[in-house]
Amino acid sequence: MNFVNQYALLFAVAIPVVAIVGIQVYLFLCGERDTLLIPGLNRYPSVAYKDTTPRQVVPPTFSESAATAEPSNEEMERQAA
Repeated sequence: MNFVNQYALLFAVAIPVVAIVGIQVYLFLCGERDTLLIPGLNRYPSVAYKDTTPRQVVPPTFSESAATAEPSNEEMERQAA
């Protein structure tokens, strides 16, 4: 009986894998090449950047009122304390 249980588990795990591979083969035979479910052996396309000069990073600036504004829940914090 243990022999049947072992193969039943193997069969249950193999069904989804066989289904996905079957869909992959069907799509390949129907002419699909770049939109398949399992990645192929092709290389990933590279991205060419046009502008390779380094740019100067500008730090963000904040207005004075935004830096000194009270939090909206300050009254709730006082009640909690």
